[in-house]
Amino acid sequence: MDIFKGFRFKLLGWGALAGIGVSLFAIASPCFAQNAISLGRNFRPDPATLSGSTGGSVSLASIAGISDNCRGFANAVPNHTITLTETFPMMDFLVYSSNINDDPTMLIKGSNGIVICADDGANRLSPQASSRLPKGTYEVWVGSKGANQSFRYTLSLSEIRQK
Repeated sequence: MDIFKGFRFKLLGWGALAGIGVSLFAIASPCFAQNAISLGRNFRPDPATLSGSTGGSVSLASIAGISDNCRGFANAVPNHTITLTETFPMMDFLVYSSNINDDPTMLIKGSNGIVICADDGANRLSPQASSRLPKGTYEVWVGSKGANQSFRYTLSLSEIRQK
């Protein structure tokens, strides 16, 4: 029994089909580990969370194209791509780790030229950035203070300032 008869799997390959399935899953469910997410105003659940691992030897300042206040190291490829389908009066990005000794940093670059670097927040090692963001695509790098330091983190996205 060949249930796939007539489909062109040879042109796409199984890896491409698996990638399509993962991409569709990432857009449909904003609370699991993934690389890409699309959000509209009043998204639920709020906050939406993404997870990943830090690590890399590329300075966030060089990726950002600025030297001021952009600390840490990550991979050259962004950890997450966030598409905002509408303008957000306020979008809050918060990175945290379950290990208090981890010291994450964050870079957000928008397709519209916006660059936001974040390091330690108020009285904690969790970088946080809140801003009015226009509709568009935003790449997010989560780095570590030292080159090639790897640890797990959670990126939390909310329409209100998180504590």
